[in-house]
Amino acid sequence: MTLALVYLQAMVIRNAVAQRVRRLRQPRYLIATLLGLAYFYFLFFRQLSPRDAGPGAPPGPANIGLLVGLSVAAVIMTGRIVYSWIFSANRAALSFTEAEVAFLFQAPVPRRVLVHYKLLKSQIRILFSALLFALVSHRVGFLGGNVWTHAAGWWILLSTLELHSIAASFTRERLLEVGLNPVRRRALVGGGLLLIGVGLGWWLRRTVPAPSAANLAEPMAIVHYLQGVLATPPVSWLLAPCLWILRPFFAPNLAAFFRALGPALLILAAHYLWVIRSEVAFEEASLELARRRAERSEARRAGHWSERNRPARKRREPFDLPPHGLAATAFLWRALISAGPWFYPRNWLFISAAVVSTMLWLASHPAYRTVMVVVQAATLPVGFWVLIAGPMLMRREVRLMMQRLDVVKTYPLRGWQVVLGEMLAPIALITAIEWLLLAVLAVAAATLTGEYGSTVLFSGLGVVGVALLVPPVVGLMTGIPFAATLYFPSWMSAVGQGGGGLDVMGQRMIFAGGYLVVLAAALLPAALVAAVLYFIVLWLAGSQAAALSAGAGAASLVLIGELATVVWWLGGRYEQFDLSAELPPS
Repeated sequence: MTLALVYLQAMVIRNAVAQRVRRLRQPRYLIATLLGLAYFYFLFFRQLSPRDAGPGAPPGPANIGLLVGLSVAAVIMTGRIVYSWIFSANRAALSFTEAEVAFLFQAPVPRRVLVHYKLLKSQIRILFSALLFALVSHRVGFLGGNVWTHAAGWWILLSTLELHSIAASFTRERLLEVGLNPVRRRALVGGGLLLIGVGLGWWLRRTVPAPSAANLAEPMAIVHYLQGVLATPPVSWLLAPCLWILRPFFAPNLAAFFRALGPALLILAAHYLWVIRSEVAFEEASLELARRRAERSEARRAGHWSERNRPARKRREPFDLPPHGLAATAFLWRALISAGPWFYPRNWLFISAAVVSTMLWLASHPAYRTVMVVVQAATLPVGFWVLIAGPMLMRREVRLMMQRLDVVKTYPLRGWQVVLGEMLAPIALITAIEWLLLAVLAVAAATLTGEYGSTVLFSGLGVVGVALLVPPVVGLMTGIPFAATLYFPSWMSAVGQGGGGLDVMGQRMIFAGGYLVVLAAALLPAALVAAVLYFIVLWLAGSQAAALSAGAGAASLVLIGELATVVWWLGGRYEQFDLSAELPPS
């Protein structure tokens, strides 16, 4: 039976590969696959050179970065395991698809064979992940070894965590069968950990001196002190199992790797025996897990983030929708209900007021100046990421609109009204987030300079100017999914599909590159007009504030004109669009 399941999994992999190879006959998949291969080559393989990791390599001095990385990783791994034992309430459920449940659970297959099949199936994912992570971690400077020792280290780590997760769920199920419910288990484990923590603190207080001023003078001194604490018994004893699992990955050379390999494999084998020898009934929980996964998958295909089998609660409307007025307002009203109450106008005003008030309170206390530096450094990249990634979520909305195109076409609306209505919700939501980030940035900038008068004036004018530019820029970015779907529906159907692979990744890269190209093309005319008007007003009025306001206003008007043109153009294409005639036969 085990060989039959191995054959089944091998055929699944072969058919999946064959299907992807056959898809390369279509240009949309071939071009995207070539782009994905080029991305992997230039990112991972072009500069991949083996390190001198042979047994004859000189040992060299101890690398403090390597030791600290090993200790921190062991602490994180230990914390993850402890957290799962205290707070996790998952039953003994193995992840099977609905087809596997229908095929395997009805057959006379022993539980141990099902467990082996699950472990075999998980190894495919773990091996691929280990190779991918190794290509990334190999580039970290302070890590030793080579790409193959890193891949083996990642495989040991991921396999051990996978086995421990299954074994822990089996043990929790066994405890539940003997009457130890999750509340009692948490109290028992939490109490035991509390006693261990108290004893550990008492021991360390007697053996490890308290940190002196020299230990806290600089970051490296703090790192050395913490490393000494983690290397002191009994802390090192508690971290020993995780350290043994992690040492093959952190081995600086092949000799150290083979020395660390034995204990790590023993722990891996012990976890395997733990899983195989746990006679626990997992069929019922696995059936429930497969059902929930199928419902989540169906909900995502329908445009929801979670399964919708719960009773619907009556939700308050975001605002009063008048019976007459702009049709796009109705689209916005519907989208805000779907987005949830966090983005309702009144709720978002309360959230923004709370965030800005917190920033002003932090600004009034000099002790929090470091916090303001971190906020200022993080706000700009976050704002840029929201500006780029936010409109990409529009792909899902466009895909849903295409699924109900036969209904949408019956609306007594012009094409530009439908396009504007579908674009209005993401424009409003992303603009609200960007405006809040701009307000936070203005407060942080005024605090760090200390010159509130001029800084608030110029940063305030700059914020207002950028705030005027955000809605039309977001609108232009949001129009890209519409244009791509209306003109290249077969490409967009591939981009919006689930799963992964080089072809899907390449198609998404092409789509993301389109955002950047359109953003540059849209901003160039606006930037030229704004620069010309800025220098004219500055020459005539001599006021930098007036010139800044005039330039921002002119750029905003240019972008609004571009957005209106795009909406009108896409509306005309929408009225002529026929999905059945555009998609090629499958």
